Amino acid sequence: MRFLKYLCPPVALVLLAVPAYAALITFSSRGTFNSSVPGLPVETFEAGLVAPGGLTLCNGPLSSSAASACFPLGGLLPGVTYSAVPGPAMVVLGAAFDGIGNASKVLGPDVFADTFNLTFTGVTGVGFDVFPGPVAGNILISVFSPTNVALGSFTTAGVVGGSFFGVLSTTGQIGRVNIASQAAFPGELIDNLAFGTPVPEPSSLLLLAGGLAIIFRLRFLGKREAD
Repeated sequence: MRFLKYLCPPVALVLLAVPAYAALITFSSRGTFNSSVPGLPVETFEAGLVAPGGLTLCNGPLSSSAASACFPLGGLLPGVTYSAVPGPAMVVLGAAFDGIGNASKVLGPDVFADTFNLTFTGVTGVGFDVFPGPVAGNILISVFSPTNVALGSFTTAGVVGGSFFGVLSTTGQIGRVNIASQAAFPGELIDNLAFGTPVPEPSSLLLLAGGLAIIFRLRFLGKREAD
């Protein structure tokens, strides 16, 4: 029960630049992520059964389909399962838990040695606030396909108080995201998880339709000239 035993003062780090892979686009700003991946549902974990500044322990995996000591039945959005690796101990922390810098409820593994798996039913966009634990440190975020093929790994700077990480797959679905804090006392806590497959806005659909119309017209004119 690490969060009961070790509480540290906030430490600030400058965010590292996050790279992009050929099929993945990453984001360090929620505003930019929301503009690029609009309309996704957001899990805030505010249904967590914990008081401000407190903690609640439970065993994972956690999902909308099962009640636990951390969340009531249906208290989480469907489409994602949360698990500690190897687990199973999980923890939900109340707002302003000492040393974490969280303004609202957060969720993660309860054991320092564990990492955090977010397993999806198949999405193309995922974004979340991530906390390294009670001290600052780098966070390794690995992205996998629904068939568990590694799509890319990214290192971002974790700050006490949280930083944002987002990823968009341009060629296929995301099945799982693994979060592994590299801090001295790793935490892998998350909040405000946005996930899903964005629906193009009407203006984007109009641009796409216009582009297809131009392509078809050029092909038609080319065929007439050939005839």
